[in-house]
Amino acid sequence: MSKKNILYLSAFLFFIGCTNVYSPMGIKGKKAKEQLEELRSGLSAVSLFTYIPATLNITSNSTNTTYTCATENTAISGFTNPTTGANFDLSSPINYIDLSVTAGGTHYFRSSPSSTNQIITGKILKTNDTSPTASCSYITGSVCGNTDLSGVSISSSISTMMSVSAGNCLAILCTTPAYIRLKQYNFELFSLAGLEPILSSTSSPYIFESVSKIGEDTYYTKESFEKCRKEIVDYAVIEIQYSKFLSALITEVSTCNKPHSLFQGAASSASKLTAAIQGNACDLEPVNFFGF
Repeated sequence: MSKKNILYLSAFLFFIGCTNVYSPMGIKGKKAKEQLEELRSGLSAVSLFTYIPATLNITSNSTNTTYTCATENTAISGFTNPTTGANFDLSSPINYIDLSVTAGGTHYFRSSPSSTNQIITGKILKTNDTSPTASCSYITGSVCGNTDLSGVSISSSISTMMSVSAGNCLAILCTTPAYIRLKQYNFELFSLAGLEPILSSTSSPYIFESVSKIGEDTYYTKESFEKCRKEIVDYAVIEIQYSKFLSALITEVSTCNKPHSLFQGAASSASKLTAAIQGNACDLEPVNFFGF
């Protein structure tokens, strides 16, 4: 082989070896990561703006009396005989307990003795059939067993701070149709509900980068890069729809006196899961030896 041919071959091999140094038809990994993360951040912001307003309104939602809450077929019916024994239990911890009165007249509810000192949150809900201003009141103390509730002054309004000491019971009296939801007060920090998705979104770039495995110094085809962008947008739409679902769930939970733990776990995992799916979908294809 002549020196001239060797020179041409060396230049050709050098050009092939430089496809990861420069490729006019590809995109460098570092630039691809920057553009993809900019796209992801913008889409995630839309998701957060959908979710956060609902969390900021948790306290106001809890006092809302116009929202119609769904009833459950597990609701406990009241009794009309004031010496009837306990018909619900305050065992710790409780999720929530629904009490239902569907007819007029005087109806009672009585708990079994509480095993611990605890605070119960109660709310009279607006449902399709009942009013949030239904006439119901409560008392706590030695009203357990078959104590005649008709001879007890049950006059305190259902509230968010009903203290029940260990060994004592909670008794409720209603004189109109009503739907009451009780849950254990556990000092839930409402503000953390809004922080969880924000903290989760800050970790999603690392999850995306780890799963996608885009090399900063590698050149990738523009075709695979554009396909990756499309996949990110497609999956972001799913996250935005999920955020709308969470916002509706937050409103229901805070308005209808349900534990906030029902939505907090789901909220924190949403953006992480989306980042992992997007990273897995972004299978960028390196350019060939010719830089294409």
